[in-house]
Amino acid sequence: MSNDPEKFDSMLLAMAQQHEGGVKDLLGTIVSFLARKTDFFTGGQEGEWEKVVKDIFYTHAKKAREEADKIKKEKEEADRRLKDIQQKKEQERLARDFESATVKELTEEEAEKLQEDIENDKKSKNESGDAGDSDTEMADAVEEDDPKEKGKLKPNSGNGCDLEHYRWTQTLEEVEVRVL
Repeated sequence: MSNDPEKFDSMLLAMAQQHEGGVKDLLGTIVSFLARKTDFFTGGQEGEWEKVVKDIFYTHAKKAREEADKIKKEKEEADRRLKDIQQKKEQERLARDFESATVKELTEEEAEKLQEDIENDKKSKNESGDAGDSDTEMADAVEEDDPKEKGKLKPNSGNGCDLEHYRWTQTLEEVEVRVL
């Protein structure tokens, strides 16, 4: 056999494509060639050709089975790893979903400082009237475009709402409510 097992693949593939009967027809053509053009069946001792054919076929069949088993094991291992990863992600997601919310109590000083910060923010927003007007104009334009949104409150920058007596913001992990 040649040192390069793929040396004749292109020729054999072309031959296989020409045989409508598949592998049996291809083998028939090869055996017919050996019988007509070589002394494969008649040149050696009686029955020696059978031993040669069996040895070659069994050797390659064993290699093919081993390769198929290896690929099957690799696929099963990859599937198992994928399931483990998906299971871990699902457990982490469930753990995050069921974490209890935390409430942080503020001292009087912290509450006063927070209130001052809120008032300063309001004052700075009022002083920068030009930026506020453009935001209002854009909101009005959007409101005019979509009649479903008419009369609804717009979310604040923290994806919450600013109301008369309190304001709140939210993220995926927490909600913050401030009483004014």
